[in-house]
Amino acid sequence: MTLSYADAIIRHFRENGLKLLLQHPAHARDLLTLGRYDHVGAIDFRRMTVDPTTYVAADYRHVSADLVLKAPFRGRQGRRRRTITLYILIEHQSEPDAIMLLRVLEYLVQVYKAQLRAWERRHGSAAGFRLEPVLPVVLYTGTTAWESLGRLIDLMDLGELFADVTPAFRPLFVALPALSGAELESAGGELGWILELMKQRRERPEDFRTLVTRVVAHLEGLSAAEWGRWRDLLSYLLALVYHDRAASEHEGLRELIAASVRSDDRQREVQVMGKTMAEVVREEGRKEEAVRSRQDILLRLLRGRFRKVPKEVERVIRATGDVARLDGWLDVILTVDSLSDMAIVPAE
Repeated sequence: MTLSYADAIIRHFRENGLKLLLQHPAHARDLLTLGRYDHVGAIDFRRMTVDPTTYVAADYRHVSADLVLKAPFRGRQGRRRRTITLYILIEHQSEPDAIMLLRVLEYLVQVYKAQLRAWERRHGSAAGFRLEPVLPVVLYTGTTAWESLGRLIDLMDLGELFADVTPAFRPLFVALPALSGAELESAGGELGWILELMKQRRERPEDFRTLVTRVVAHLEGLSAAEWGRWRDLLSYLLALVYHDRAASEHEGLRELIAASVRSDDRQREVQVMGKTMAEVVREEGRKEEAVRSRQDILLRLLRGRFRKVPKEVERVIRATGDVARLDGWLDVILTVDSLSDMAIVPAE
């Protein structure tokens, strides 16, 4: 189990890392607490389930990932429990996205439509259908300050005049740049400590090592009964090291993490996870280099042939990690008459 989890969390780390971590009920609860959600206590995280559906378009998956969770929700006293959906959008772009709220609205509509389709499959029609509440959460991990997601009417000419007919909603917004280390540690539970490490992932080596030691020491407070949670957190920590720190630091940081763990069993676990991730990183590095070189060649050839490459086309190419798909575009570039004939569109 350790091997498969370590393998999964390091592969496509930006997409998989936090998604896997937030599938643990305690970590999902930590995130909502950090976002100051008023009704955290009404959600039964112990009975939380994961919906594998993703709603992020393929050409955004290099900077965004989403997670759909379902959990019972206790309403007013005496009312029976209902189910709510937690829709968590993880944004890794380095700067704020001015149209983020429009994207969130699109994803929410897709979630609601999926509810309707599921009802119609079970009942044969839409009669009696009721929407289940959806709590949207945006977790921004970039480095540039981002105070607010704003409102849809802020994106609209004469917006205030059309406020009554424009959707108004306010997702829970957790922006790492706005949160101090003290806030993350005090309000974010164990997840907060890991998010602090993510926030400081570009710090100087000596400062990063000091923080790693503190985080590992704190996580040692998890009991033996929480072994699975400890393993998930340490797997993420190791994956972050391999993904975001220089290769020259990897071995030393792995040894530091193992040395900061007190029990022999946990030290052995860290060593096994670290070696597994090192092997996967080498394999992924070879794949990423093959993809990146094809992307660069394709863009260079497109600019040479058609002079200007629209940003939307470049974004699709940069988001494409399938070598065969990139090779297919390279194979036809000299035979087509126009850029549109290349059919460079996001994969379904």
